[in-house]
Amino acid sequence: MDFHIDDTTRELSTLVRTMGEQLVTDDSLRELDARFGPGTEADGGADRATARFHSRYWDELVRAGVPAALAPESLGGAGLGVVGEALVLRELGRVLAPVPLSPAIRAAVLLEAAGLSARAGAVAEGREIAAVGDGDASEVDWAPIADVIVQATPDGIRVSDRTSVSVERTVPVDFSCAGLVSGAEAEPTTVPGAVLEVDALRRRVHLAAYQWGVIEAALERTAAYASTRHQFGRPIGSFQAVAARLADGSIDVDAVRLSTLRAAFELDACNGEPGAPAHAAVASAHFWACDAGHRLAHTAVHVHGGVGLDRSEPAHRYFLAAKAGEFRLGGATRQLIDLGAVLAENGDPWEYSA
Repeated sequence: MDFHIDDTTRELSTLVRTMGEQLVTDDSLRELDARFGPGTEADGGADRATARFHSRYWDELVRAGVPAALAPESLGGAGLGVVGEALVLRELGRVLAPVPLSPAIRAAVLLEAAGLSARAGAVAEGREIAAVGDGDASEVDWAPIADVIVQATPDGIRVSDRTSVSVERTVPVDFSCAGLVSGAEAEPTTVPGAVLEVDALRRRVHLAAYQWGVIEAALERTAAYASTRHQFGRPIGSFQAVAARLADGSIDVDAVRLSTLRAAFELDACNGEPGAPAHAAVASAHFWACDAGHRLAHTAVHVHGGVGLDRSEPAHRYFLAAKAGEFRLGGATRQLIDLGAVLAENGDPWEYSA
């Protein structure tokens, strides 16, 4: 499979990285933590003024046309596919950017498929913030600050205005913005089953791509710390045990990178009808995101020592983000069960691939 990245996708992901490094700083995340982070769980978080939402970065992403570029071509998007989405979400993970880009992409696709083009356009252009619920789950990421909540059903999607439902703020492990949604009474709008199937797989690729960015940046920060922190007159990174863990971490990041890109390319190649290769690739990407995320999270904390758990330092945020990604993906064992089911039913989908 050709993992070539076109120039438009590369330029967009570079733009997102540059903006993220300038705006989503450790100081800005510390300010968001003071709003709704460790120790402030009882203070609200049920609206944009108190939620852990980087509004300035989101506004700049919208102004730069990033959500619009990742929208379906029928809504004026650039046709960058799931690969483009994954590479941009990787950049968000690198800086731990708390912005609702993934639900914006998914909601635009689902609303367009349901024939709600005007609302899909509003979400794609960033004029409305969307939250997307999955299956029967009542907890929906970004629901507290959303203008529109899209919830999947077996036959289609249920679309609700935020003002028409009740949202009770929850506290995920990384203190991200989520809430329990109740009171949605709108009738489901029919959406083709293949669209819903692709959306479920797209969500998992988005999560894996964000996790790729999280652990990549965590490893870079940890390696930099190990080169400057001295013990017994030497940088701790020169100790064999530390160097070996960092080397293992580099292999893990590569595994997440390659498996996530494979999953994204398979989804783009399936033309809206995902078969065994797409399902197997997504499950494989998820396994690595969960398994490597767990290892890298603990490596970062262990190498940093006590600093890794100090809330005044940034390392703890990467630990929490990596663990949250692991939990959201269902854990490594869950992904192996999914992958095993695909292999048992279809055999090796890549046995004869070039």
